[in-house]
Amino acid sequence: MKNKLKKFVLPAFALLMAVSLAFATDAEAFLETGYIQGPTGPIQVQVDCKSEIIDPCLYLGQHVYEDPQFSTPMRKSQP
Repeated sequence: MKNKLKKFVLPAFALLMAVSLAFATDAEAFLETGYIQGPTGPIQVQVDCKSEIIDPCLYLGQHVYEDPQFSTPMRKSQP
């Protein structure tokens, strides 16, 4: 009886830990800071963009830039 309990509890515990740790990641750790043009100047935004593809990175339909002077546009991340 004790072995049957171990055979059930240990895999169930491992599954529970795997599922709970999968949701414990920090999503904001993957976001980068960019800037969009606002009505009174640059607005800082958090986006998921990397400089790897030619397509521009957009945030709410506006181009996202790496700096508040809007000199370096950010590019979309690879899918």
